[in-house]
Amino acid sequence: MIEKMERIFLCGLAQDREKVISRLMKSGCVQLSDPAAMSGYEEIRDQVELGSADVYEKEQLLSRLNQCIQTLKPYGAKKSLFAKRPEVSFGEIAGEDTQEALELCQKVEELQKEIGAAKSRISQEEFLQTSLAPWRELDLPLEETATESSEILLAAVPAIVAPEELERQQGEQELGAYLSVVSEDKDQRYAAAIVHRDKAAGYQELLRQSGATLITFDGLSGTAGENIAASRSRVKQEEEQIEKLEKELAAYGEKLPKVQLAWDSTQLSIDCQKAEQNLLRTQETFLTEGWVPQRRKGEVEKSLAGYTCFYEFREASEKDDPPVLLRNNKFVEPFEAVTEMYALPAPHSLDPNPFMAPFFFVFFGMMLSDAGYGLVLAILGLLGAKYLDMGAGGKKLLKMLGYCGISTVFWGALYGSWFGDTIPKVTEVFFGNRVQVPMLLDPLTNPMPILIMAFVVGYIHILVGLGLKAYLMIRRGHPVDALFDVGFWYFVLVGLVIFAGGQMVIGSTLMASIGKWLAIAGAVGLVLTQGRDKKNPIMKLMSGILSLYDITGYFSDLLSYSRIMALGLATGVIAQVVNTMGTLPGRSIIGAVLFVVIFLFGHVLNLAINALGSYVHTSRLQYVEFFGKFFEGGGQAFRPLRPATKYVYVNNQEE
Repeated sequence: MIEKMERIFLCGLAQDREKVISRLMKSGCVQLSDPAAMSGYEEIRDQVELGSADVYEKEQLLSRLNQCIQTLKPYGAKKSLFAKRPEVSFGEIAGEDTQEALELCQKVEELQKEIGAAKSRISQEEFLQTSLAPWRELDLPLEETATESSEILLAAVPAIVAPEELERQQGEQELGAYLSVVSEDKDQRYAAAIVHRDKAAGYQELLRQSGATLITFDGLSGTAGENIAASRSRVKQEEEQIEKLEKELAAYGEKLPKVQLAWDSTQLSIDCQKAEQNLLRTQETFLTEGWVPQRRKGEVEKSLAGYTCFYEFREASEKDDPPVLLRNNKFVEPFEAVTEMYALPAPHSLDPNPFMAPFFFVFFGMMLSDAGYGLVLAILGLLGAKYLDMGAGGKKLLKMLGYCGISTVFWGALYGSWFGDTIPKVTEVFFGNRVQVPMLLDPLTNPMPILIMAFVVGYIHILVGLGLKAYLMIRRGHPVDALFDVGFWYFVLVGLVIFAGGQMVIGSTLMASIGKWLAIAGAVGLVLTQGRDKKNPIMKLMSGILSLYDITGYFSDLLSYSRIMALGLATGVIAQVVNTMGTLPGRSIIGAVLFVVIFLFGHVLNLAINALGSYVHTSRLQYVEFFGKFFEGGGQAFRPLRPATKYVYVNNQEE
């Protein structure tokens, strides 16, 4: 059902503003409205000012805390898959002193800075080593670049330039240099040359023309090998320093929960301040409007009891557009996830979930149709919803899959499918005595009963959708329109089924006659009423006659339910193929091992694909064939002021 909302008007003293917001935040049942949309705002806009929130500094703190959390997370206590967030009271998180966490952030940032500087120095040393590596075999000190009469040149020469060619050219130019190749790779040769001072400029020009690059090592002394060894020693020292710094970081890992609590506390403070943007202020007072679920008014009154303020509740009118909050029983609630993925119902409309949930439950089971797969889904879904900390939306989805798994077990047992034909196959191949699983229906050899059942539940599904449309019309004071637009279609659709049943199934002439005249009465009623908005009598009649064409749409909708049988067949066939492949190696140790591997891989893949397909196609039947008959979307979700925590769970205990 859609919760009934009431508007709250609140006026209080400016000195209590922050405390009132905090109390409303704690209650978690008030959604404040945009002040510009407040009733009577135009009359008082010149006497009030809009609330504002300066949260820049706290957002910067939040960013620092988040960075600290990410840094310390690898060093914090490892949490199991089923670990849940620790519980704290609202008072604990609202009154949390973040100073200790801030000091820890400062220390972590300093350590990170030192680690970053050390890593930067290591990168520089590694670059130096890479630069010196080609000259490792050069036994000449790098600071020795000249003698009294000659210069020493180091150059990287393209590999395509042969040393012989350089010697030939220097001979032609009478440069008289001595060239020695120190090392080479696939791209370049690294060479050292000694040339007379008078010829040095000419030799450098020769090297440039050959595509060579002159290399210098300013500031280095000793051979390349000695510098590489010294650089490696410095890298080792830096790595030891990083290891020491990381141990210091690891020591702070145990304080990670403190930083996480500070993050949540800071986020709560920011949310409270931002909520003040929804207030109108004067020098002495503040006022605001919002929405409250009618059943939770008492909580709001209790929250405001200790403050000097005026408040009143007003029922929502037809012109109001209150937010939407759904409330259903434990079975229906998980299926709200399906509707929320489509759209929330309009506030003055109808919650489709109590009517949609049973059909979704049945359709999903008929589509997946394997009891073994259903057991897996039920166990994983229900246990996951109970023990995993996945938030409200995730729990709804897991619980819904768990319920659908129960439906799948029922239909799979009806079809005798337990991981396909695993039991007959295994007992026949590995034990020599085939054990046949009992079944009431065999969709693979006789699919027609399944198809008929699919059409029957689909037919009921469509009629329920039309019935909900009629209910909305009657509730809004249009019972005649409900008769004309839905009632006559009921006559046609029910009459045709009675006629077909009496004519072809039961063989009852009376039943067939009743169905025929019921359908004719409905068709005549549609012809006479569906053009009632037209003024021209001829157009009225033509519109009524053309409305009968909609029968093709209903038949098309009904045919859509054949996908229930099709997906059920697909699941069963693939499961049998997997079992056949797994038992091909025969009765042996190797055959048993291969069977287990193929069984696990094939059935996990089949379950994943067909569970997804069942979910998608079941949802489609709801969205198109069911919701299309009556659903009115456009509702905005109820988003009350409440602690939006990430690392702790705020319970309702008093502080």
